[in-house]
Amino acid sequence: MKRLIIILSAACFIFVLVFIFISPLIAILAKKQLENVFIKSQVSIGRCVFQPTAGLIFFNIEIKKTGVYDIKVKEASIQYGLKLSLKGPTVYVSIPKKPIRELAGHIKAGQGAPIFKSVEVSGLALDLHTLDLNAKAGLDLELNLITQSLDYLNLKMKSFSMFGVELENVLLEFGPGSKDGRFSIPLLKYDLLNVSDIRGNIKLRDKLLSAYGVSAKALNGAIELDLGLEINKSAGYLAEIKCVNLDIEKFVRDFNLGEKFDMTGRLSGGLKLKGKACRIEILDGSFSTPPPGGMLVIKDTKFLENMGRATNQPVSLLVESFKNYRYNIGSMSLGFQGGSIVLGIKMEGEAGKRSFNVILHDFKLGRGGS
Repeated sequence: MKRLIIILSAACFIFVLVFIFISPLIAILAKKQLENVFIKSQVSIGRCVFQPTAGLIFFNIEIKKTGVYDIKVKEASIQYGLKLSLKGPTVYVSIPKKPIRELAGHIKAGQGAPIFKSVEVSGLALDLHTLDLNAKAGLDLELNLITQSLDYLNLKMKSFSMFGVELENVLLEFGPGSKDGRFSIPLLKYDLLNVSDIRGNIKLRDKLLSAYGVSAKALNGAIELDLGLEINKSAGYLAEIKCVNLDIEKFVRDFNLGEKFDMTGRLSGGLKLKGKACRIEILDGSFSTPPPGGMLVIKDTKFLENMGRATNQPVSLLVESFKNYRYNIGSMSLGFQGGSIVLGIKMEGEAGKRSFNVILHDFKLGRGGS
């Protein structure tokens, strides 16, 4: 009996020693592993607690690489069954004037099957100082939220660029406890075009991200938008856009079309756009210019020559017809045929009616295509 008591006492003593020293040892091993994943980064773990019935709990994790990223996690637990739970992580990424693919050079994620079978995130705050998605880099971007317990999401991006579009001070918020959120973008730039005060609602269902009730100011008018986006490698999208009282003269100026034609007036209408990544599958739009209309001057002689051949009219007559054509009402249809965008334009004025088509051949979204 005495021997049994000694054995039990020794076992308890050893168990206590293991319980005392195993947590710091695990913290050291975890820190080393994180340093291997996040190359040349500074890693710190506040403390580690080992619970025999639950698993491991890490507190106050920070992973920092100056000028690249700063990741903080208040609490991370690894439960039996390889389930990872994160509470209140915050991520700050800054790679100014560099494509996001260069971020991969700072992280060694490894190959093969994922370590954890499931991941739960109680709340996530992202602050992306600069994010540049370069279409020509062939980047496959896939966002897969595999958790159903995301209490909140707070995403901030000081700047974002993709396909020639630049966004500033993006704010996206979900939650708490909701898969519906809201977003705002004070400024969007594309060449000389500025779209301001963009705001709307957003929801995430499985891998479909939807933006609805979106409003914005552009071309001295207003834009309303509903958008559905597939969050996967195919990047499919469906957008319905409504334009109200847009300034045509400003449109010509912002898109550098002044060498081809000048035009004044206001434009209202809507369009439906469907596609995947840079490829357009469906484009269907209808617009009108209400009274009092405006002025149209076509300067592109090559365009007038092509119109003359198509209509069997002398080029000199077409030049005179569109020299200072004053229209009272007008309409425009927008379609996509055989890889080209087709605009059908009809106008009426005191000098008579004018109708013609404008075709943009082999059109692709993004500069240079993809």
